[in-house]
Amino acid sequence: MPTNLVERLVGARVTTGGGGATALVDADGSITYAELYRAVRGYAARLDRAGVPAGACGLVVADDAIATVVAVLALWWRGMVAVPVSSMLTPAEVSFIAGDCAAGYLHLDDRAARALPAAGPLDVPRGGPDRAGPAPDEDGTPGDGTPGEDLAPAAPQAPADVVLIQYTSGSTGVPKGVRHTVAGIDAVLAGFARLLDLTPADRVFSTAKLSFGYGFGNSLLFPLAAGASAVLRPGPPDVYGVVATVARHRPTVLCAVPRIYAALLDRARHGDPPDLGSVRLAVSAGEHLPGPVCAGFTESFGVPLCNGLGATEVLHIVVATRGTEPDSTGTAVPGVTLTVRDDEGRVLPDGAEGRLHVAGGCVAAGYLDRPEAQARTFADGGAYPGDIVRRRPDGAIEYVCRRDDLLNIGGYKVAPVEIENAVRGLAGLAQCAVVGSRDHSGLEQAVAYLVPADGTESAALRRAAWKAFRAGLPPFKRPVAVEVVDRLPVTSTGKLARFKLRAAGVEPVPVTLRVLRAGRPDAPDRPDATAADRTDASGRPGGGGGGPGRTLVCVPHAGGSSGSFTRLAGQLPPGWRVVAGEADYADGVTLDRAARGWWRAVRPYLGEGSVLLGHSLGAALVAAIAEVAGADLAGVRLVLAAPPLLAGPVLRDLLAEPDDHRLIAGLTRLGLLPAGTFGPDEIARLLLPRFRRDVALLPDGFDLPVTVPVHVLLGAEDPLCTPAEVATRLPADLVAGCRTVEGGHYFVTTHAAQTAAALTAFFPD
Repeated sequence: MPTNLVERLVGARVTTGGGGATALVDADGSITYAELYRAVRGYAARLDRAGVPAGACGLVVADDAIATVVAVLALWWRGMVAVPVSSMLTPAEVSFIAGDCAAGYLHLDDRAARALPAAGPLDVPRGGPDRAGPAPDEDGTPGDGTPGEDLAPAAPQAPADVVLIQYTSGSTGVPKGVRHTVAGIDAVLAGFARLLDLTPADRVFSTAKLSFGYGFGNSLLFPLAAGASAVLRPGPPDVYGVVATVARHRPTVLCAVPRIYAALLDRARHGDPPDLGSVRLAVSAGEHLPGPVCAGFTESFGVPLCNGLGATEVLHIVVATRGTEPDSTGTAVPGVTLTVRDDEGRVLPDGAEGRLHVAGGCVAAGYLDRPEAQARTFADGGAYPGDIVRRRPDGAIEYVCRRDDLLNIGGYKVAPVEIENAVRGLAGLAQCAVVGSRDHSGLEQAVAYLVPADGTESAALRRAAWKAFRAGLPPFKRPVAVEVVDRLPVTSTGKLARFKLRAAGVEPVPVTLRVLRAGRPDAPDRPDATAADRTDASGRPGGGGGGPGRTLVCVPHAGGSSGSFTRLAGQLPPGWRVVAGEADYADGVTLDRAARGWWRAVRPYLGEGSVLLGHSLGAALVAAIAEVAGADLAGVRLVLAAPPLLAGPVLRDLLAEPDDHRLIAGLTRLGLLPAGTFGPDEIARLLLPRFRRDVALLPDGFDLPVTVPVHVLLGAEDPLCTPAEVATRLPADLVAGCRTVEGGHYFVTTHAAQTAAALTAFFPD
């Protein structure tokens, strides 16, 4: 016979003699099971008198408080569908949800009541925040369910009845309503709740809100079903508030998201450990829990940390560890069957990455009015929550990333967490998130967003992160850009809103190419080479090997342009084709990002036997391009002309000089200004701004590895690159040839004929 959830969660506790036990605690006090039972019935009676129909959806727009739980339970008593919503959502967001579920009633806390006008979908009956229910009747009747009131009995609820709609957080866009049934709630109470092993002596504190599926189970379903008590805390779940709540209420079970545990651990490491002596078990879910945080928390506080994975589509946690198991997401909770499947729904073997599939009673009845999305998610006898995982032979699940977050970079599938792990523990880094962005060609690329810790300088953090990415990741996994931001965007439930970061995007480094006519110094050069310019006599792209059709692609020095190679082109044999480029580097652009922009631009001109030459800063870019391109650069000859091996200390000191004229004098003494007809004022106005931006690509000088064979050209009087430094800094087995040309740092321009002779000697016809 159908029964009501309120009778099972609250009424049964009262009828068995436990009515005097504390059920809920909030910022204003506490309430016993008997008081909660009366308050719920009083609220339901008022809904009945107001004519709110059974079966309607009731939006509960409120922060965590006793009144919020009373409202949810009263809706269930009345036979309505509860739709818990965060009070931090904007009026437009709440209005969308109200219209989407055709809400017939609103329960609003004080904040929401002030913020939400009674207009459009929000123009429906609404109730106030007091824990007895809606505002008193006009005659002043309190409606608290006391004897004498004509109370309607609890509405019967069958297993298949939808009683709860939880909206997805919108972390990937527009939220969807997920319909949960009585049977689904029963399954969760028989599943993950068994792992908590709650008793009436337990007190549960969840930093996740009731409006979030994870928090709804922690603060309402699990403690009430066990006869335990729940601590409800309003406001954002910052670590200071969490510590104060734990100190005041002494919970035995703490449920939080990974960033809270990381913050607690950080306080302990800085000599200010909070007292978690009352906590017997900690639970983490909502986002991926890094292994070091999991292990460090247990080591520091002596509290086992259960890692869990769930989703709105399956109501709560469906994969969990049995205590502290760093780097594991755990195994299936009771009543759940987990498989890993490919895009066609076929079950994959252990060790293979694929889509997590969940089967069991906790799987929702589907989305509200989203037939296409429902068909994609609720399929193959269960649900695909959207996680990419691996299954170990022992059945344990290893989390990889969200399906929507998986990056496809050059044909490689890359999980953002792999990139993020390269900077975990970096000094001065508070948070890191990596997302996929599209370049102007529609190709996916990784972008890292960093939040600095207090007192950390943004530029220093960016440099340190780039070093860590270079040291810990192969080229194809490195982000194309590192952006330092004050904070990461989050959804109303506190989860990272990756879709907002993706929408921000990263503009590609603009590179302009010009074809220079070899052997004809007086011939005009042409911008934007055509397809015909990119092929040799045999039709192969980029020009073939020796003989007619060899292509030389040039990358200029700091402050230089494609015109820097005009004289060199004029001195090369007529059979050569010369393509030179220039780029505009905005503030904050890194060497890796610039190299990817150059590679995208020059790739169509490079083929078997062609030559890629970079001068000074361009030499560093060529080395970086080699890392980005990898095997795609096979057959291309690389030339590093005047690689600035000694530039780091020199340029750091010079560019710290705020006075342009003193900077010009210093650069001139070192031979680091190209010879020309410009005077000091023109140099300061026209050259130095670009020079400063360009040199910023090399904050630590030529600090990158050479991993492929290269040819080296040196200026005999160049202070930044000497034969001794080449022998010391570059791997001898990878220096295919080294030649010295008369002149200083800019010998390519000042001694173009000798430079051309050196190139033709390197690569004879």
